[in-house]
Amino acid sequence: MLKVGIKYCGGCNPYYDRVALVKEIEARLNGQVQFVSHRAADSDLILAIEGCRTACADLSSLDRTKIRVIAHPDDAKEFIREILG
Repeated sequence: MLKVGIKYCGGCNPYYDRVALVKEIEARLNGQVQFVSHRAADSDLILAIEGCRTACADLSSLDRTKIRVIAHPDDAKEFIREILG
């Protein structure tokens, strides 16, 4: 099972409900991923859930090779398509 760390931005100017979007991703992937803290050492990748295209969350402490930025609901749809193959 794919372990996905979730890192939210500060929410200063969100254009959509970030928490609801993560719940939708989880539901659509139907048990194929396990969401964990972005601090989990054993995560396979990290979703940076940004509220807008500015994507200003501080990701400097995270492994850049693992980060996928979701800054719009369309980004989430693409991520779901990739996981479902």
